[in-house]
Amino acid sequence: MPIGRSSVVELSVAEREGQHGSAKSEIARAAMRLVPSTFTGSIAIDAGTTCAAVAAELARWEPATAGATLTVITNSVPIAATLQHSEHVELHLLGGRVRGVTSAAVGTATVEQISALRPDIAFVGTNGLSAGFGLSTPDEYEAAVKGAYVLAARRAVVLADAAKHGVEALMRFARLDEIDTVVTDQEPPADLAGALTDADVEVVVA
Repeated sequence: MPIGRSSVVELSVAEREGQHGSAKSEIARAAMRLVPSTFTGSIAIDAGTTCAAVAAELARWEPATAGATLTVITNSVPIAATLQHSEHVELHLLGGRVRGVTSAAVGTATVEQISALRPDIAFVGTNGLSAGFGLSTPDEYEAAVKGAYVLAARRAVVLADAAKHGVEALMRFARLDEIDTVVTDQEPPADLAGALTDADVEVVVA
């Protein structure tokens, strides 16, 4: 097995920022179709570079009604920094131990805070999207946070570029039937597409 495909390999945010940049931007723009100017609800955003691309779009979001705001919840320090001065965002930063690899708050306290919320939409990143294994990530603490987002949200939206298709990382954080939507940059391969259909998951291709 190539070392880069190991189930426990996890690149830092800085290392991932330059990978698949155009795909992540396309996914972010497609994800923003779920947040029209008339949207007045709450959004949770997971850590990661694709989620950060969504945050950059949210920072430019403008409501249809003057003075309206989005409530945005995140455990990501960089995403909070992106949104902190946005005029139309009421920002909530979750607490916890900040992992250097992802610059994200994780741990029991973070999971408990998410579990007490019911956001309308959660944008969740993933390291792997597999027909047989579902959604996965290398680290158990990140997995717990991602899983909490999926369970808490009214609509769980997974952001996954084509490089994640068919990948299985060490820790599963959700089955396919636990999520609602996948936003990706390419049509999934046949086996994954079939599994997503069977799980009644909406697939949005940017």
